[in-house]
Amino acid sequence: MVKLVVGIGNPGRQYVWTRHNIGFLLLDSLASRFLGAFREAPRLYASFAKVEISSEAVVLMKPTTYVNLTGKAVLAAKKFFDVSMEDILVVADDINREFGFVRFRQDCGSGGHNGIKNTTQILQSNHYWQLRLGVGRPSYPGAEGVADYVLSSFSLNEKEKLNDFLEKGIEEIFPWLGC
Repeated sequence: MVKLVVGIGNPGRQYVWTRHNIGFLLLDSLASRFLGAFREAPRLYASFAKVEISSEAVVLMKPTTYVNLTGKAVLAAKKFFDVSMEDILVVADDINREFGFVRFRQDCGSGGHNGIKNTTQILQSNHYWQLRLGVGRPSYPGAEGVADYVLSSFSLNEKEKLNDFLEKGIEEIFPWLGC
């Protein structure tokens, strides 16, 4: 059996340290800890790292489709690796929660996150796991303000706390991974 952990984020160097890419950052931390190396898989619209965690085969996936089209990559990986819905975890930023907040649950909505919304539409189900990582809400209103906010870099204060925050997220999913 294989578990699939999908980090939501945007490809490209300009997005590496943005709030929208916190899913990618968590996967980078997991890959580093378990000696996984990401490699490109263009026909699956993603880069992957295969690792073993507590004798469990785990595929870490960073889609190359941009956030709003994440579902295409998740479906391709689900089919390719023959993964059940219960064995899929999607890691995403959450602007509805303060920086440092972590929530792990199944069968939930998108909370307005377009990557989660697209994944649910493409999979035709929300019966997968989500790890939502709070990144805070912008002080300026409107959709344009939200887009600018999630595509901006973390503040200095947030950067100082980022490693501990990512560790908190990893610890939250360890039971799901069988640790």
